[in-house]
Amino acid sequence: MLKKEIDDGNAAKINELLDTLVKNEIAIRTRKPKKGASFIRSKFGGLPAVPDGFKWPGFAAENHDGELADRPLSFLCQINLNEIAAFDKDSLLHGRGLLLFFYEQESMCWGYDPKDKGCSRVFLFENTDDLRPMDFPDDLDDEYRVKEYDLLFKSGNSYPCFEELECHSDYECDWDDYDNELENKKYDPDSERHKLLGYANLIQGEMLTECERVSRGLYSGDFESYKNTPEKVREDVLKSASEWILLFQMASIQDDDYELMFGDVGNLYFYIRKEDLKENRFDNVWLVSQCY
Repeated sequence: MLKKEIDDGNAAKINELLDTLVKNEIAIRTRKPKKGASFIRSKFGGLPAVPDGFKWPGFAAENHDGELADRPLSFLCQINLNEIAAFDKDSLLHGRGLLLFFYEQESMCWGYDPKDKGCSRVFLFENTDDLRPMDFPDDLDDEYRVKEYDLLFKSGNSYPCFEELECHSDYECDWDDYDNELENKKYDPDSERHKLLGYANLIQGEMLTECERVSRGLYSGDFESYKNTPEKVREDVLKSASEWILLFQMASIQDDDYELMFGDVGNLYFYIRKEDLKENRFDNVWLVSQCY
């Protein structure tokens, strides 16, 4: 694809480009849970609210010691869609119900291998009347039981990091010029640690092409894998990368008495294709993990 180059120092053109790329994000803040709060409220950790007969998801993989086992996923978060409707300016999370996120922490898959499918799961329960808290499985270690937090939301503008720009635009520009215009819009790509929708806060580079590659069965864990991919396939992957959007980003948590680490102070990113989100299909959500 032939790119159109923006001349160095052309702030007006970059600003115009940013205006075409802006999205709404729902920033998430945590606070201590209130006693007696509803079990179907939005929250991190604690016990999930699920329907009768729900089977706690598991994933078979090796941990860092090479031990292969089928382990239960950690319950990370639940989002009550009614609570965030007013903040979803683009009406992407339509519908009603409870959206739940799980991830297997012991094997801590990074998402660059197609074999990582199943290390994370997302469930939507549209009817909340029949939901009940579910106890942790006995074989889920205490360290993988996420501490409970209540959540606060606010909406705001979101712009792609420079590394992700080629997935969204035919334009090329200077990195410093691009970052300067982000600053002029009072936007800090690292300001929101937890969020729904918008653009991801990148740590190790863009992830949209990674999601598209692994969905095609292509390993993406090293440079050789990219190098050995035929050029036509690489072009097709880049063209299709924009079909993926960020659904949920969760950062590591460090409190006075609690620590939840994803790698080295990293983030988890749940991505979904636009068409799947439109149809409330969460079976094919793909997780990527990045850290410092």
